[in-house]
Amino acid sequence: MLPFPRALLLLTALALTGCAVLERRAPDSRRSISQMERITLGGVPQAIRIRGDDHFRNPVLLFVHGGPGVPEMPVAHHNADLERDFTVVQWDQRGAGRSRRGPTPDLTAEQITRDTLELSRALQRRFGGRKIYLAGFSWGSLVAARAVQREPQLYAAFVGISQFVNIPEAESTLYREALRAARRSHAPLALRELTQAGPPPWKGAGEETVKRWSRKLFPGPPNKVTPPRFALLALTSPTYSLGDMLRLPADAEHSYQRLEKDIYAADLFREIPRLEVPSWFLMGRNDTLISSTVLARYFRTLRAPRGKHLVWFEKSDHVPHLEEPEKYRAVMRTVRAATFPQPPAAGR
Repeated sequence: MLPFPRALLLLTALALTGCAVLERRAPDSRRSISQMERITLGGVPQAIRIRGDDHFRNPVLLFVHGGPGVPEMPVAHHNADLERDFTVVQWDQRGAGRSRRGPTPDLTAEQITRDTLELSRALQRRFGGRKIYLAGFSWGSLVAARAVQREPQLYAAFVGISQFVNIPEAESTLYREALRAARRSHAPLALRELTQAGPPPWKGAGEETVKRWSRKLFPGPPNKVTPPRFALLALTSPTYSLGDMLRLPADAEHSYQRLEKDIYAADLFREIPRLEVPSWFLMGRNDTLISSTVLARYFRTLRAPRGKHLVWFEKSDHVPHLEEPEKYRAVMRTVRAATFPQPPAAGR
C-alpha cells in the first residue's frame, strides 16, 4: 500500500500554486463516450468513469485499482491514449474515492470480487455483449484474477499489473534480498538493524525498519512513483477535486485496516493454479513492494491453456503503468491485437 499520509503536505502546497488540468479530447463524434456515473454493486452505489473514442467498435477495458482503497481514476488521464483503442472504465471500489460515502458495509475481498463480476456483467450487457478486458493493479490484480477464475466466459483477456501472489512469501523474499544487499554493500548499520528486525511476520517497528532499509538499498529508478509523485500526477486530474484527493489517505487506511487479513491470507499458488483466458503479467524489474521473484515463480507454475505472457518493465518499480506509460500502452495494444478480431481504427 502506498503510504499516502506523506503526500498530504505536497498536495496542499501544489494546490496553492495552481495546476493545469490535462485531459485528452476525444473526437467530436456520436461514437465517443465520456461519462461519470454511479452504479449500484452489491447494494452499494459506486462511482465509475467511462471514456473512449469509439464505444461501438472498441472493446471495454475495466481497470481494478490497487491499494486497497487507492483509486486509479485521479491519475488515469496520464494513460488517456488508451481511449483510442479501448472504452476504458475506471471504477472506485466500495470504501474508496468517490464511492466512499459514510460507513462501508461488507468491505471484504470476497465482496469486492463479487462487485467486479457484477460490474463486468453490467458492462457486457451495455456494450453489445462483448467480452471484457480486465486489468488489475497490485491489490486489484488479486481481485481481478479471482473474478477471471470464477467466470472466465465474461473476459477476453486478463492483465495483472504488479500481481499479488502471496504477500507473506513476498515479504520473506524481500527481507532475504535486503540482507544480501546489506552484506554486498558492506553496510554494517543496515545489516545490524535488519537482523534485529528479523524475518516476517514483524512486530513493533520491525516492518518499518525493513521497508526503510529496502528503500535505501534498492533506491529504484528515477521515475519511481512515490506518494508525492502520485499526488503530483493526481493534481492534474480532470475528475477529482482537491477535497476528493485530500480524503484519499483516510480511504486507503480505512480499506487496508478492513482488508489486511484478506490480503495476507491470499495465495494464488493454491487458489488459482490455472486461468482459462489469455493472460498477461506486467512487472517492474525493480519492484520493492511485491517481489518479482515470487511473481516469476507463479508465472512458471501457472497453467494457462489459452496463453500466458510475462512482460518485464526494466525501468519500473511497483507502478509500471505510470512509470513507463508508453510501454504500458504498447503492451495493452498488443493484448488487443492478439485477442480482439477488429483491427484498431486507421489514421493514428
